[in-house]
Amino acid sequence: MCNKMSGYQIFPKNDPFEVRACVSVAEMPALEAQGFVPDGAAFRDEGETKIDLHRSSVFDGCAVLGFPGGGNAVLAKSVVELEAVTKATLYVTALGYYEPFCNGVPLTDAHYIPALSDYYKRDLRSISYPIHDRMSHRIYYHVFELGQLLHDGENVLAFHVGKGWLDNRNRAEGIPSWGDLTLLFRLDVQTADGKTLRVCSTPENTFWLTSYITDTSLYYGEVHDYGLFDPDWTVKTKLTGWSHAAAKALPPTFFMPADFPGDREDGEIRPELIWENGNDRIYDLHTIPAGFPLLCPTAAGSVVVTYGDKLVFDEGGAPDFVLRHTGGEWRAQKDTFFFTKKECGKPHHVHFTWHASRYLRVRGSATVPSFIRVNSPLEQRIVKKTGETVPDWIFNAFVDTVRANLHGFIPSDCPHRERLGYTGDGQLTSRAVMRVFDARVMYRKWMRDILDCQDITGGHVQHTAPFYGGGGGPGGWGGAICIVPWNYYEIYGDDSLLQQAYHGMKAYIGYMLRHSENGVVTHEEPKGWCLGDWCPPDNKILLPESFVNTYFLIRCLGICEKTALLFGKDADANEFAAWKKDAACAFTKAFFDPATGSFCGGEQGADAFAIELGLGDERTKRNLLDKYGRLRTFDTGIFGTDVLLRVLIRLHEKQLAKDILCSQTPTSFYNMMLGGTNTLWENWDGCDSMCHPMFGAVVDSLLELYP
Repeated sequence: MCNKMSGYQIFPKNDPFEVRACVSVAEMPALEAQGFVPDGAAFRDEGETKIDLHRSSVFDGCAVLGFPGGGNAVLAKSVVELEAVTKATLYVTALGYYEPFCNGVPLTDAHYIPALSDYYKRDLRSISYPIHDRMSHRIYYHVFELGQLLHDGENVLAFHVGKGWLDNRNRAEGIPSWGDLTLLFRLDVQTADGKTLRVCSTPENTFWLTSYITDTSLYYGEVHDYGLFDPDWTVKTKLTGWSHAAAKALPPTFFMPADFPGDREDGEIRPELIWENGNDRIYDLHTIPAGFPLLCPTAAGSVVVTYGDKLVFDEGGAPDFVLRHTGGEWRAQKDTFFFTKKECGKPHHVHFTWHASRYLRVRGSATVPSFIRVNSPLEQRIVKKTGETVPDWIFNAFVDTVRANLHGFIPSDCPHRERLGYTGDGQLTSRAVMRVFDARVMYRKWMRDILDCQDITGGHVQHTAPFYGGGGGPGGWGGAICIVPWNYYEIYGDDSLLQQAYHGMKAYIGYMLRHSENGVVTHEEPKGWCLGDWCPPDNKILLPESFVNTYFLIRCLGICEKTALLFGKDADANEFAAWKKDAACAFTKAFFDPATGSFCGGEQGADAFAIELGLGDERTKRNLLDKYGRLRTFDTGIFGTDVLLRVLIRLHEKQLAKDILCSQTPTSFYNMMLGGTNTLWENWDGCDSMCHPMFGAVVDSLLELYP
């Protein structure tokens, strides 16, 4: 409950720089003008519609800085004169990514900070489908203890800032960019005589210069001109030629301390040189990692690195890349370096993006001694060795695919062409990821992203979180708001995500019910997406979207009912149970054939969906077992594949489940294995991304089949 204070209601602070308020929806505009931002979905309390808001004061008094004309990357610094410092704490954030230094010393070994979140409100009217949702917004900041790094006299705080997610030249679906580079910092200093000093970012004390990285794009790559590079820029106190930063406006957002680490280097791969013609070389990584190649120039001049997952050969045997798998010609990954003699023999790499591909092509005088994996750090809890080729390949490919797709603690769909936190892919694989890895930090962060991007008053859950476009459906994608926290509770025995998401879960159920007709979920947003299952064989979807989305409604109602009982909310539980019963009746009426005992003709695992919900009769089970006893392979999409194996195990048909999992047909994991990438594919035939985790949801069943 909220406590009355100063005309509105206040929660205890969770952080010394944070204030939380619980207000009626009607009070929101006045508080938003004071810097408060919404936190989650609106809810009913004591007969009134209320919403939580929060505000951060960590950067009060500091100017938000921009760099007019600075392009996609800048060097920024502030020279601070100090003496007799006993303690110093730096609070800093930047958009897109930044690298911080104090007197030439890097303050972190993390990459790609701050992590992507829904930074602040954008005008979304340019998107190819209508989005009218009102979302919540936050920006993560970092805290560095400078300790012995400061000295008496002039000290240099330096920041290398690059576009990161602010850059949207990708322009898929018309998604707008957030804007230009931003820097914000505050330095708190204590001195030996007991004095305190605060240095805030201002245009007067912060200067910038265009970076030697003359172009950077998260999707396309970078251009480095080392003729512009000064290796001492982070320590020099003279500012000749540097320009003052400019104050800029920032839409309302919440500044939150990052309670998770940045991406880390996670080992290296030694590339195999498989083709060479003069200064044109192609290397094979034998898997598809995310990170960057280390490039060692051997002479001054230009070097170009390109990336691809599949090779094609001309009549003379010369190779080239097939780019469809990594995004096509218009989204090709490419880095260009202009080296001087000073750089020869030293390793160089991109800074504000990662790359992902099986093959590297290097044109110019340079070698690639290693490829550095970079991802959000997850501790692997299980190493599975079954002694059987296909299950072992599936497990290891799943591990590699998950790691390649984990940046900013967002579980993405692929690490190259889209790079988005699809809620469908993320919820589908969440149970397997939680079992294989200690993923608690990741899902705590990603649930915030999901809740931030939920429509505050309508309950709609986006197809990607943080929201960056992308297609999906109301059930398999939006259901992440219920499925992820429930899996977290079951795997880790921790109900904190359920507590955090409960209001949002209820709002989501309301959204689904309002988008139903005769108890069946029939639509999402007008002129938008409304997918059911996805990526069955040949991409021929035979299951009605309404069938799959209503399945997810019933499943999420069951989760909400159990959650309400867990929290002692009996009235809510009874309401969820009644809605679940009504939806199950509508589902059966719409899709069950009483003459055959099957749902939707048993297509693409339909009977398995129904059996998991406790629907159908004995014929439904017999029909399922007869069909897959004959077929003995997959004919299913991403959701049906997971459900089918889960239901076969429940029906004590483990051998049949193993046979299907290990089948050697064109619609099999064996077929993926033959592709040689050691990662999972987006489609059974490998026509699109070859590093997509969603079919890896079967690892949850694999662990049951091979205990």
